[in-house]
Amino acid sequence: MDRTLFELTPETRWLGQRLDVFAEVDSTNLVAEKLGHQGAPDGTVVMADSQTAGRGRLGRSFYSPGGRSLYLSVLLRPEMALEHVHRHVFAAAVAVAECARAVLPAKSDVEIKWPNDVLIDRRKTSGINLPVHVEHDRVAFAVLGVGVNVNLAREEIPDELREIATSLSIAAGKPLDRVEFGEHLLAALEREIDTLRAGDFTSVLDRFRKSFRMTGSRVRIGGPGVAREVIGTVLGVDDDGALLLRPSSGEPTSVERVLAGDVTILKERSH
Repeated sequence: MDRTLFELTPETRWLGQRLDVFAEVDSTNLVAEKLGHQGAPDGTVVMADSQTAGRGRLGRSFYSPGGRSLYLSVLLRPEMALEHVHRHVFAAAVAVAECARAVLPAKSDVEIKWPNDVLIDRRKTSGINLPVHVEHDRVAFAVLGVGVNVNLAREEIPDELREIATSLSIAAGKPLDRVEFGEHLLAALEREIDTLRAGDFTSVLDRFRKSFRMTGSRVRIGGPGVAREVIGTVLGVDDDGALLLRPSSGEPTSVERVLAGDVTILKERSH
């Protein structure tokens, strides 16, 4: 339990072969983006003990205290079409969920809230984002940002987040080895990204669906970048990872594909 992030040694082939660890940064994503512009290789990992300006999805601030959680960003140079790069978010969510289950009691309910949050017993413990940099109509690089609340105590979570956020240690009922969890997470990330890059998004999505509990929930989709708010009942996730909704307004048989947006669950899922 005494190892620091500077001693982290992932058993990976290419992911994290360049591993830059910092005591504190403004944002691991910002550091990784800078490295991307400087030509750093595919699989470069930036990790920090704390962040002063952590960024969540859609540019929001991300609560990032020191010494408790994992904040990492992976620089990716994927050889795939721009419209498929978002699949890395699904790969990362599967990896986080798998590693969370490995350290938690069997009774803990680990689920993925589409598209990018991992929840334990309905409370968020991990968030994922993926800013993509395009040059001359092709993907120059992407940055896969992953934050996981590992050893946050309940009293350390800000009051306004306490009902919606948790940590692995809260769910486990004991402190966890943050460095060991980080090593396992990087190995799981590499496996899932390898599968994705081999052209097998189907199996990644199958694992994603096994952790998906939103079917039957009534939800609202909105937020920055969404042209119009949609309210409806979740039907599932299609083969490209889009969320399928039955809109509350419109024909009773209509189905809407949602590619992006913030999801707010309005009531308990039906059974």
